[in-house]
Amino acid sequence: MKVMLTGSTGFIGGHLMKAIVDSGHQISLLVRNAEKLELMKSLHGVTKDLDYVVGDMTDEKAVVAALEGCDACVHAAAFTSLDPALMDQALSVNGPGAKLILDAAVAQGCDPVIHLSTMSVIFPPTGNKLSGDDPVQGGGNPYNASKAIAEEHARSMQEKGDPVKIIYPAGVTGPIDLGLNVLAANLAPTLQSEIMMSLASGGWCLVDVRDLAIAIAGLLSPGSGPKRYVAGGTFMDWEEFHAVITEVTGRDRALIPTPREALEQMVDVEAVEIMLGIVPGDDAGILADSGLNSWRPVEETLKDTISWLVEKGHLEGDWAPNCS
Repeated sequence: MKVMLTGSTGFIGGHLMKAIVDSGHQISLLVRNAEKLELMKSLHGVTKDLDYVVGDMTDEKAVVAALEGCDACVHAAAFTSLDPALMDQALSVNGPGAKLILDAAVAQGCDPVIHLSTMSVIFPPTGNKLSGDDPVQGGGNPYNASKAIAEEHARSMQEKGDPVKIIYPAGVTGPIDLGLNVLAANLAPTLQSEIMMSLASGGWCLVDVRDLAIAIAGLLSPGSGPKRYVAGGTFMDWEEFHAVITEVTGRDRALIPTPREALEQMVDVEAVEIMLGIVPGDDAGILADSGLNSWRPVEETLKDTISWLVEKGHLEGDWAPNCS
């Protein structure tokens, strides 16, 4: 099978590139920067030449060229930024780009067409688990709003019977990236402290990026029609997360009860709602259909992630002596 992949120079996309190649598929990449692609290939030990087209995901000519001869498509690219001054760009890129790519892939005859969404578009959950059957939650910050627009289009395609599969990852983490992804950028300062927060509800949902990539590659078979999959990974409440971090890093931190009012002074309101309201994901579908069956232990994920943060100079080794 020949698979078109977007986002291969990003954190999740880089791991997807490796997983798809390792699965024996041919691959065609849409990239904005060929030099960055070579760096990502080197990081992941991908030595073979790969077909690619240079262009943006809103560039119809480049998208169509990258899809030529492809049997399947995985859309993992998105504009993300922690800089408030740049976040509005997400609205001009993520929705239009997803619509162009998903429509073009279906027109090309791709089956499946996999759209990487985000847990935030189905938050808050309607039950005690995150479910792909939950309604789309629009609005919010520009990134979330842009992903909701893309989500609504992907669901409209599913309603027509198009072979679109939507995946909702929670907190994707793991080693190997060209820079600091969003979760790593939050994890590093969390560890650079003598204290950790304990909130009245919620916690952490962490999924290993390597497992997520392998699972998505495992879904690359035609004929199963439109489906939605949650990839929540391992859920930990605040006390459980503290215990795992203590074990993995070899350094104990004081666990401090933190009221909502104090939390709201540190992070934006949408992040507060997720931190307090996150629940486990209903991951049975993706684990079964991909053949992955189970996520790796979260201790392994965090050990590898924190060791990578230390190795790359994003975290001083004294904060994680077991990972240095």
